[in-house]
Amino acid sequence: MKKRKNVSVQLRDKIVQLLKEKKQKALTLPQLLSALNMQKHDKNILLDEMKKMQQEGLLVRTGSGRYGLPERLGYMTGVLQGNRRGFAFLRPDRQDEDIFISAGNLKDAAHGDRVVVRLDQKRGKRRREGTVMGILKRGQRRLVGTLRREGNKYYVTPDDERFPGDVQATLKNMKHIQSGDKVVVEVDEWGRGRKPSRGKVVEHIGTPGNIQTERLTFKHRFELPGEHPPPVLKEVDTLPGEENIARVLEEPDRTDLRNLKMVTIDDETARDFDDAVSIEEISGGGYRLGVHIADVSHYVREGKPLDREALKRGTSIYLVDRVIHMLPPALSENLCSLQAGKDRLAVSVLMDIDSRGDLIDAQFSPSLIKVTERLTYQQVEAYFSGDDGSKLFADESLPEMLDQMEKLSGVLLKRRMARGTLDLDLPEARIEIDDEGVPLSINKRTMGRSESLIEEFMIYCNETVAEYLNDRKIPCLYRVHAVPLEEKLISLRETLTLMNVKAAKKIKVLKPKHLKGLLEQTRGEPTERLVRYLVLRSLPQAHYSARNEGHFGLASKCYCHFTSPIRRYPDLVVHRLLKQQVTGGGLSAEKKKRFESRLPGIAVQSSERERAAIDAERASIDMKKAQYMEQKLGEEYTGIINGVANFGIFVELDNTVEGMIPVSELGDDYYVYNEKAASLVGERTRQTYRLGDTIRIQVVSASREEGRVTFGPAPQFEGEVASK
Repeated sequence: MKKRKNVSVQLRDKIVQLLKEKKQKALTLPQLLSALNMQKHDKNILLDEMKKMQQEGLLVRTGSGRYGLPERLGYMTGVLQGNRRGFAFLRPDRQDEDIFISAGNLKDAAHGDRVVVRLDQKRGKRRREGTVMGILKRGQRRLVGTLRREGNKYYVTPDDERFPGDVQATLKNMKHIQSGDKVVVEVDEWGRGRKPSRGKVVEHIGTPGNIQTERLTFKHRFELPGEHPPPVLKEVDTLPGEENIARVLEEPDRTDLRNLKMVTIDDETARDFDDAVSIEEISGGGYRLGVHIADVSHYVREGKPLDREALKRGTSIYLVDRVIHMLPPALSENLCSLQAGKDRLAVSVLMDIDSRGDLIDAQFSPSLIKVTERLTYQQVEAYFSGDDGSKLFADESLPEMLDQMEKLSGVLLKRRMARGTLDLDLPEARIEIDDEGVPLSINKRTMGRSESLIEEFMIYCNETVAEYLNDRKIPCLYRVHAVPLEEKLISLRETLTLMNVKAAKKIKVLKPKHLKGLLEQTRGEPTERLVRYLVLRSLPQAHYSARNEGHFGLASKCYCHFTSPIRRYPDLVVHRLLKQQVTGGGLSAEKKKRFESRLPGIAVQSSERERAAIDAERASIDMKKAQYMEQKLGEEYTGIINGVANFGIFVELDNTVEGMIPVSELGDDYYVYNEKAASLVGERTRQTYRLGDTIRIQVVSASREEGRVTFGPAPQFEGEVASK
């Protein structure tokens, strides 16, 4: 099996190298066989490997039956983001700007599909457009929706509006099912043009409105994983227990750090602990910062059921009322979790840092550790705010340790901001729920000094690991973030100028270097959050890549994710790479090639799963916010207009709840949408609603199922918008 894998890697490398070097952009199968010195009887071997490469988006087969590299042929691979109006956008794997795909150019591709797209050059068009040339992998076949009957035919309207059009469905062995019920439909044939999608109802979820139906609907809509499958649990049962942890010191490269004082600092509700930190003073006024990360890779072995399931999930999903773990709780909450007072396996990074925050030296090692004390953000925040440390912590030496950590984190933050890092942290919602999942309160949650401290240490550690691997040309799974496109910045400047943001008016041509100053100058302003949101929206999405492309948002030349292997698969991969490099004589040439071959596919899968998790988490928050606002009908609030469309305006309240005021709620005037000015203007009254304006609203309705809240202008403020 191992030999077969090596042959596959070598053949793949030869195909890529050949197609890079040839003057012809694409070759036929006979031409490839000849150029690779393969015989006719090797045709099936070559075809099998090229089929795998096509599925991963590394190779394209043209309409004329030739094979070439996507980038040389003007093709792009990525995932489709659908729209209820029928068109879609391609989110490219290796590019920054989304590609517009008209409904007519989608063929039978649908939202979530991994596709190959040909770029279409159209004169006079500012945005890039494309045509779907092939589907590499279907994203979803099962959709949740509402059943309706028309005569003798049944249709399912998908809940997810990114799948436009109904699915004509057949019902078999479905008893007690009625029009209006929630169902799962499995699509057998996707629609094309006026031809509807067809499928069969495979599950009856229930009638809308009850909690069980809501939970099942949510699970199916986002294809959330359920319990870990039996082979995974069986493997967990075979793992050595806590009593055997100390035996790993028999490994020649494992360092015993149990006498080193260290702490975990997490939220008080946390149940899994990835990281512990330690600090010691060194000569010259610097510090030795220790970041100790759970050694998940010791237990999750490559290619085993645990590993395959972790790759499939990609990440843990943090919903408001529960967590869907990447790893079984026996690992995530116990064996791998760095619990205070218990021997635990870790990968430790000890960094000597001078008084300016520059790295002097770094040591990497698998380790055996014992956390001194578990601290919470709330505890540490209380100490930094002046509370007596002797009453907050069991270990009386911790206050001195925390003082050193705060001093160092301040130096690191100052250094990071000086190099151009964008401060894009947006306040999050803290939603308090009862045992039944009912939201009791929603408040704005901002990052305190304790969280900032841990964030600085983790960022510094991630950079240190990435630079170590990159400098030695060791394969790595990087976290990358591209420079924003010029047209995005032009659009951003126009929007901010129309909002009367003074900082934007002073800048004639908005460049990436200006973004930091723009954010700093709007800090403390009423529109600060909106400006940050608009800047964030103008930036490309960060993602994982096997190539080091830098991280624009962090102003980092080299960055990876290393510090959360309990909940993120890329971190687990980086642990494997680092451990193999620093133990047993380093990463062999054979293993290096194998990782180089596998990492692009892992990067794509990890990025896709991260986006799916974010979608589910946001929807979970929106649903709880809507459920909370169901109790506030008729109440009035002040908010800021953070979006304007031809059908209404979007308003965000101070507690982060967002709702829409439909045009129909704006009074007895006819409102005209001015896209360039991002405003709605009353034809008769000239009443104007603009992006960034403050407005008093009244809660009109809320739907927890759809995660939507509808506002209207507060009666006494109708026709009165407070401009800046």
